[in-house]
Amino acid sequence: MAVRIATFNANNLFSRWSFQAEIPRTVANPPIAEIAADGTTGGAGDASSGQPSVVEVVLPDGTHMSGVLRTFRGKLVKGKDPKARAWIAQRIAAMNADVLCLQEVEDQDALDTFNRDDLRPLDVDYRYRVVVEGNDPRRIDVAICSRLPITRISSWRFWPAPSGEPVFGRDLLQAQIAAPDGKPLHVFVNHLKSNFIADEHTLTPAEVTAEREAIAERRSEQAKAVTQILRRQRLTRRIVVTGDLNDLPDAETLTALRHADLAEQVHQGSTVAGPNRNGTLIDDTFVDLSPTIWTYRHRAKAVTTYALYDQIWTSPDLTVTAAHVMRRTQISGDGSDHDPAYIDLDLD
Repeated sequence: MAVRIATFNANNLFSRWSFQAEIPRTVANPPIAEIAADGTTGGAGDASSGQPSVVEVVLPDGTHMSGVLRTFRGKLVKGKDPKARAWIAQRIAAMNADVLCLQEVEDQDALDTFNRDDLRPLDVDYRYRVVVEGNDPRRIDVAICSRLPITRISSWRFWPAPSGEPVFGRDLLQAQIAAPDGKPLHVFVNHLKSNFIADEHTLTPAEVTAEREAIAERRSEQAKAVTQILRRQRLTRRIVVTGDLNDLPDAETLTALRHADLAEQVHQGSTVAGPNRNGTLIDDTFVDLSPTIWTYRHRAKAVTTYALYDQIWTSPDLTVTAAHVMRRTQISGDGSDHDPAYIDLDLD
């Protein structure tokens, strides 16, 4: 019996409110006295804590409207464009995964809304869906959707780094899934430390180097934490660790995963056609851009790199019969700057 497991960085699957985008232009800039946040004027939430504020706006006819505002680095974050959401849904439908692991999902409501409004019209319905609030101030969390029953979940968001602070910038979300053979699958989804450096253009070369070294150290700590959590539970079989790991499978930062006898599967796979905006499947037209398979394209200072950041690692007892990346049809990305990846497991 086959089970398909996929990972996809949905690139800011938010359902947030934006004044400019969603409030009539006549009240896009209302007087400050007419906006109340947490019972006071002004303010739109604490960006450092990521806690939202409920903001009330009084329309010209006296109608009161309220919504949740969250900010990141002093700016409002609006919801994901409906066309981009629809395109992501088409890609998910084309993958037809039994278990779908997502990154950059705002919260349970955003996930449930996406399933109802974007996936169900495509005859895709994940009955079991879970998001647990993580540590990221932007609220870009990890999620698991499954057609198979999720019988137990665990959040490891507070697992400590050597410093004592939570090691995971988001979360390590664990789900025990009832597979068709009657035995559990242990699925872990993560989103390891990003390579992004805030205001990099203002830093000296030495400062940039120091930042990159700190990022690599943090990612190494996160990979080690995953293996520590596996050992804590004495898990050695039927393990799947997946997500956006923000580094290459053979990177030094991911050494702990390799030493835990886990094997990355996507790097030895192939690409499959992905849907364009009209839903037509288009074969990989970017096969010559990189000698190795990739899911993420990055361009900076006129240099373009291609990397396999989206990975699926499995324990040696699991039989993987196929591994694929669903290739984008536009070089900039189809609703996301990442391409999804998936594997097929044979549980017979």
